[in-house]
Amino acid sequence: MVMDVDGTLSTEVAVKAKHPEWYYNDMVSHGIGYPNDNAGKPVPSIVGLTNGLIPKGAKNVAVAREFLKYFIQPKVIGEFVELGLGRWLPVMPSLAKSSFWQDPKDPHLRGYVQQGLLGPTIPDYYVYNLAMAEVRSQHVWSMPMIEVAREGAKPEVAVEKAFKRIEEIFAKYKRA
Repeated sequence: MVMDVDGTLSTEVAVKAKHPEWYYNDMVSHGIGYPNDNAGKPVPSIVGLTNGLIPKGAKNVAVAREFLKYFIQPKVIGEFVELGLGRWLPVMPSLAKSSFWQDPKDPHLRGYVQQGLLGPTIPDYYVYNLAMAEVRSQHVWSMPMIEVAREGAKPEVAVEKAFKRIEEIFAKYKRA
């Protein structure tokens, strides 16, 4: 058994076209959820969000604002998210009621929306911790993967380097 806890259905969606039998029969996600914690309460899902922003110095702020006003309309953002085929969740619970998310023939979507949107959730750790936010923004875990794949670095060395970088970042934020 393999558990892919990445907050998306990307793995499932990636195999759906070439191996629909895997998607519909072999891959299990609907209704599993996380186990309960030691107190018997459901473990909340970590939710990551993507932000829209207008950078300082943008040349056409008025048009950017109009686009964002358009884009965040429930109908528009709902259709956009559905085009991802389950790679992302809608941010508005009302959108989870659409026929796409509630398709009784799909073994993954209803469970995904229940676990990642309608069930207990918490923000990602970087929301609470500046050091973790910096680790994430510097792609500290992506860098060793690139070093191994592209440059032939030994995995142990690349991971050790990442841990060292994480320790350096966390040390900057240590309270006296």
